[in-house]
Amino acid sequence: MSERDDRCLREIVRLCDDGTQLAARGHEWYVSDELNTPGLAAESIIIKIGENVARLSEETVVANPQVPWSSIKRMRDRLAHHDEATDYEAVWATISVELPRVRAAAASLLAEASGD
Repeated sequence: MSERDDRCLREIVRLCDDGTQLAARGHEWYVSDELNTPGLAAESIIIKIGENVARLSEETVVANPQVPWSSIKRMRDRLAHHDEATDYEAVWATISVELPRVRAAAASLLAEASGD
């Protein structure tokens, strides 16, 4: 695995951990802020994960079809370019359900690369 892919995967794991901590505060907390600060934070995390996925080499992406790379990038594109129609319940579902799966996949790739 290239050094760049290693860095991107490590950043994906870190961001997933941040999103998981945010989700651990609960859905009521997530929707209770009048300014939507939790939703905007979650949105930013998802966008940053998508940016790191986009930086991965084609070799890593093709070699790991079990990871929904294209779905991650599409979610990033929707959030970054269509913010007037953001569905913050979908953002919640992403951070509370999907991020742990993405984290597990990224961490597994890193472990394989390091021989663990």
